[in-house]
Amino acid sequence: MTIRQLPEPCWTLRPHPWQDDTGDPHCATRAEALDCLAFFLEFREGDPEEVARLEGIQARQGDGQCWVAECDAPDGPEGTCGETLGDDEEGPSCIHFGTLEELLGWLPGEGWTRSGPDGALCAGDSPDVADAAAVAAPAELEAAGQMRLIP
Repeated sequence: MTIRQLPEPCWTLRPHPWQDDTGDPHCATRAEALDCLAFFLEFREGDPEEVARLEGIQARQGDGQCWVAECDAPDGPEGTCGETLGDDEEGPSCIHFGTLEELLGWLPGEGWTRSGPDGALCAGDSPDVADAAAVAAPAELEAAGQMRLIP
């Protein structure tokens, strides 16, 4: 299952590390949260005012378990693609979702699609819109008013 709720509450950075309040960074472990904070410090290294503002930030465990989506497209002998929704190639992955609905709302905007009730495909592995319609379940086709042929 690739759309899943984490077993433990996430770790966040408090107070908020970004001035524009674009969302809380969420990490699966305290170590990941500290890595995320180290990345922010390194990124702002040349700005003493920004570094001073980040000095009071601490990793704290949240109240609830977050949701994550990982691409389940096959990737040769190594298994699945493994890309995580919200991964940032320039830094640590710190984006989790507080609810399943919030996660599902992000999928289309990031080019991701669902590959089943608990599955997801990243933008690089998502089928084209025409391909997605071709793999619709028989019940979905019937609900759309299309006849189902019985062999």
